[in-house]
Amino acid sequence: MSFQLNPYFGVLALTAVINVLVASLAWQRRGSTLARTYFSLMMIAGTFYAAVAAIEAGSVTVSDKIFWSTLEYVGTGGIAVFFFLFAEAFAHERSRFNPYQLIRLSIWPLSNVILVATNAWHHWIWTAVIIPGSPPSNVAIYEHGPGYFWVLLCMYLYGIRSIQLLGRSTFSGGTLRRRQALFLLLGSLFPYLSGALYSLRITPPGLNLTPMSLIGTGLCFFWALFRMGAFDTIPIAREMLIEHLRDGVIVIDLKHRIVDINPQGRSLTGLDNRCIGQSLQTTFSNFPEILQNYTTGVETPFELWLSTQNSCYATAQISSLVDYQGRLQGRLLILHDITKRYQAELKLRQANNCLQRQLEEIEFLQTELENQARQDQLTGLFNRHHLNETLPKELQQARQSDYPIVFIMLDIDHFKHINDTFGHRVGDLVLKSFSQILSQQMRSSDIPYRLGGEEFLMVFPGMTLEAGRQRAEYLRQAFEDSAVCWAGTKIKATVSGGIAIFPDHGTNDDDLLHAADLALYAAKETGRNQIICFNSLHPQPHQALP
Repeated sequence: MSFQLNPYFGVLALTAVINVLVASLAWQRRGSTLARTYFSLMMIAGTFYAAVAAIEAGSVTVSDKIFWSTLEYVGTGGIAVFFFLFAEAFAHERSRFNPYQLIRLSIWPLSNVILVATNAWHHWIWTAVIIPGSPPSNVAIYEHGPGYFWVLLCMYLYGIRSIQLLGRSTFSGGTLRRRQALFLLLGSLFPYLSGALYSLRITPPGLNLTPMSLIGTGLCFFWALFRMGAFDTIPIAREMLIEHLRDGVIVIDLKHRIVDINPQGRSLTGLDNRCIGQSLQTTFSNFPEILQNYTTGVETPFELWLSTQNSCYATAQISSLVDYQGRLQGRLLILHDITKRYQAELKLRQANNCLQRQLEEIEFLQTELENQARQDQLTGLFNRHHLNETLPKELQQARQSDYPIVFIMLDIDHFKHINDTFGHRVGDLVLKSFSQILSQQMRSSDIPYRLGGEEFLMVFPGMTLEAGRQRAEYLRQAFEDSAVCWAGTKIKATVSGGIAIFPDHGTNDDDLLHAADLALYAAKETGRNQIICFNSLHPQPHQALP
């Protein structure tokens, strides 16, 4: 084979190198999406086409040029089929084609290859191949027959449909996806425009710019593939990234760049399309909770307040984005507006707090009512109702533990005279004064009662009769020494008392109170201002006084 280097060969060789580089890198990543697989096959076909075109450009003999030109149609047929499949998969995000579709798409290009290969028999593709100038020469002018235009019709029908699909993608999807589709569309236009110039004989004779234009195609595709991340993350998330989704969805690639964001995501975060391609750390600097969970790899949902123009309370969840082979392709940030729920929960908490305060107030009032039910309102001492509730229990405890209980019944002397002379207000002051004296002399186990009017009862568990008598005498003397001042007058009073003890003077509450009352009656009858024990009256507790 005669071969001669020339500038055309150099340009086409460079085109083949660029295309093989893009094809190689795309083939290494072909498994994540179907569009990437057909893109890889399309670039392999383009590499083959550029390589054989370079060899054809360096060939000298007619037979060699026809041989390599025939192989060029294998490359252009593969480009047409794989370009169509790639555009269909990219635009519609298809995951598979059935075998019937693939066979149907391949029939026309395969028949074209057969037509070119059998040109020597029918001359429908090239009617003649002319090498101008004196040999050896690299330039060949192909005179085309009707079959060439049939092949050309196939290439352009496939190409127009593919370009139409990519054109639609430039107006749909997220911003980054539209940019990717635009660069892919621009790259695909180069060979078709060059082919049109060659077929219309606008280019110099023998100069076919179509394989050379693949250098522009390769560069555009390289930019879309690696600078703009075509096929990396967006196709995997596209099904989830619905434009009218109520949740905000933000797609982040492996380099921590935002590659897509839906309208709700922009509304919740206050971002716009200018955040596409920027670092997450830069754009989300106002949301440290999101950055912290993203950095630490936390994938459990968390709540946060989004302080933007439309401030709201939201739940956020960061999840890994993997392809069907389990390889990590990026991360998804999903934001769900829960402001209404948060406000409802806040109102519920406020209502619960209010209810809790009301319950506490009710409990306080209930305690107050219980205290009022068992305490005398004037003196603060226990009343007869509390005595009837607690005294049987005290006696039962004393009976089981075998200890005595002293009962001292006290009554203020001539109290009616005080009320009649000075008024009930002064009488109340006297009752309070006496109650204070009783309270000050109480042990923690002692129980004071106001039975009604000017009558009081003291219960001393575990006290002997003699100790009880001394305590009663001390109380009597303390009250006698005290006085109530009213309108510049010191009002003094005395008290009389009767003492009984359990179990000597009775074993139940009625007998013991009756015994103490009898002793009090005796103290009143024998001069007042004195304390008398029941055992000094009669040996039997039930014997009445004469």
